[in-house]
Amino acid sequence: MMDTANKHDSTSMTDRLAALDAQLAYLVRQQEKTAELISEMTPILREVVGTATTRLDELDKKGYFAFGKELVGIGERVVEGFRPDDVRKLGDAVVGILQTVRAMTQPRILEIAGEASDVLEKADEAEPLGLLGMVRATSDVDVQKGMAVMMEVMRHVGRAARAVQEERKADPNAATMAKLVAPRKKKSLGIERAVPVAARKLGPPAACAIPSTRPREAVATIDGVAFGADGHLADPTTWTPELATKLAAAQGVTLDDARWAVVNFARADFEATSTSPNIRRLTQGTSLPTKDIYTLFPRAPARTVAKIAGIPKPAGCI
Repeated sequence: MMDTANKHDSTSMTDRLAALDAQLAYLVRQQEKTAELISEMTPILREVVGTATTRLDELDKKGYFAFGKELVGIGERVVEGFRPDDVRKLGDAVVGILQTVRAMTQPRILEIAGEASDVLEKADEAEPLGLLGMVRATSDVDVQKGMAVMMEVMRHVGRAARAVQEERKADPNAATMAKLVAPRKKKSLGIERAVPVAARKLGPPAACAIPSTRPREAVATIDGVAFGADGHLADPTTWTPELATKLAAAQGVTLDDARWAVVNFARADFEATSTSPNIRRLTQGTSLPTKDIYTLFPRAPARTVAKIAGIPKPAGCI
């Protein structure tokens, strides 16, 4: 009886070992196949990676990545400067724009444009015409036809200008803001010189640039924001970056990183000193030469920056 049981256990153990051996053999075969596949695929993968690397390098040298980066920048400026409704309107107008482009790029139109370009290139060879010469020229059929075409173009331009004017009238807030913050003409008092680099150490504001202590009176309220008679915010604490974008657009300025840096400095300087920085202070605080400030804000830079930053008009040193 004991021998029979031992024999049964021995047989069961043998069967288990055989099954385990079969499983090990299967795993070994699978590993061999995997190793063989890796061995075959390695040269192919190396070739693919090498080709991809070469191709990416070629695209980089041709400027595709730089071009894509600029496109992303354009997208950011569109997002910052336009509303979704503006983009929706553009989408509605795309068909009309494409039809206009197609009409303007017809072979005959391009040929006429080329002929006109040739005339402009040889403009120095043209003889001046007096009043009588102009009258005689009008007897030419082509000149008459050209004048008729130009008059028709002028009619369409006038119609477009009237449509823009009516659209602005429909949005009184935008028109009022543009009128308020528009730079006022004044006589030039002189030309400011750029501060030498060695002297660009920002100190306290000039003694003569003392802000007025009189309360500012609001003469207009647009979208809940009060403006003074000079076009500056009546209360600088109501300023927001979104409002700054609108104020800049009303003055024909598009805020990019460089302009934001100047605006942010002006606002921080006002909060620290209770004084709006003049042009000299802006050059000191931003380390930008005067000519660069004027490049960023061509018309009355200190005044324009103050309006966009939501701070009072800078006091000048006379």
